[in-house]
Amino acid sequence: MKTILFSLVSFFLFSGLAHAQQESLHRFVDKYKQNKAFTYSYMSKDLVEVVAQTEVAEKDWQKLQNVVKNIGSLSILVADSIPNARAVYHEALAAVPVTVFDELLTVRDGADNVRIWAKTDASTVTDLVLLVGSAEEFVLICFTGNLELGNLSELGAMLDAEQAQHLAQTTQAVAIDFQVSPNPSSGEFSITCSDAKDIPQQLTITDQNGRQVVAMQLTGETSQRLSFPDLKSGLYWVQVKTVNGNVGVKQVQIVR
Repeated sequence: MKTILFSLVSFFLFSGLAHAQQESLHRFVDKYKQNKAFTYSYMSKDLVEVVAQTEVAEKDWQKLQNVVKNIGSLSILVADSIPNARAVYHEALAAVPVTVFDELLTVRDGADNVRIWAKTDASTVTDLVLLVGSAEEFVLICFTGNLELGNLSELGAMLDAEQAQHLAQTTQAVAIDFQVSPNPSSGEFSITCSDAKDIPQQLTITDQNGRQVVAMQLTGETSQRLSFPDLKSGLYWVQVKTVNGNVGVKQVQIVR
């Protein structure tokens, strides 16, 4: 997909986002993230910093950071060559909660379609959704955090399916691996890391909207049993940070 130059259009401010209004977008991502034709990656803020230290920093990451600063989390769903890309694009388009997001821009360039939405809270951009579709390529990128927007034209490189896929694959390669069991869980589960020389030190849990709901120090053992009786039913992201500063993120489902 060729790089598209953007012109920023004016947007209006929205406040107040109900979790239920984003469920359709979460369901869309869950539907396709296990599909082998797609590459999916979720990056917490700490994992973002780890990725920024890799080779991707010189190719893609610097451009992304110039546009979207103060990233809390970032998720990427991308397919580089699929025959039903247009249908998937329109399905994702219908899942975007437009009642609480304001559209920043729409660009149509030949077979390429680019849409960008933002949500604000007290005049601060807290969420950004980028959607790209063409004849055979699809890209969905979702940001959360207190975002400061720069020159959106620089996002052209990141909206290329090949570049987005490269970033997602790099994220998967640098993240540490650990296990969460059982999953789904009633709120009590074990985390297990395989590297005895790089033991887990910190754990955080965020909900599907990027809000941190748990932050705690760990005991320094490779396997630890944890209980979170206050977590409501739903999907969460569990992040483990090790003593050497490495980071891994896993999704866990809580069922009450």
